[in-house]
Amino acid sequence: MRAIRATEPESIEKETDVSRTISPGVALATALLAVSLTATACSSDEDDPKAAPPSAGTTSAAPQAAGSSSAVPSAAAAEGTAPGAAGVVGTWASDDGSLRLVLNSDGTFVEDYNGQKAAYSGKYTVSGSTLTLNDKTGVTANGTVKTGSISLSGSTLTKKG
Repeated sequence: MRAIRATEPESIEKETDVSRTISPGVALATALLAVSLTATACSSDEDDPKAAPPSAGTTSAAPQAAGSSSAVPSAAAAEGTAPGAAGVVGTWASDDGSLRLVLNSDGTFVEDYNGQKAAYSGKYTVSGSTLTLNDKTGVTANGTVKTGSISLSGSTLTKKG
């Protein structure tokens, strides 16, 4: 801080403190604006659970290297990942019969577990190779979809129909 001395002999020393010239309300408003802008800049549709899922023709926002071809298979394609919700519709079951999962074309599912018919039911979504089951009770389970199989809760289900 710097003291300012007036030229008149009767005047007293006066300090100027710049940090006190900004009111607390202005400082708070500035901080909230900065946080809001940062959150807006850092968010995307991937963060929004209500955002529409990407369509089969949607490409990644990541830039491709010059000369790269879209004909090169992705890692997901190399693993045999199913193409999306249409590829999972049908009846899936474990080899030992302990788990049977019916995925309907309207986005609903019914799961028979250890002999209990309709033990779980609700809605499902497919995003990439991830199958998400949302039970009516609020329980969520994630599985991995591959061509001809679904890995779910430690079981491998194969398509039966």
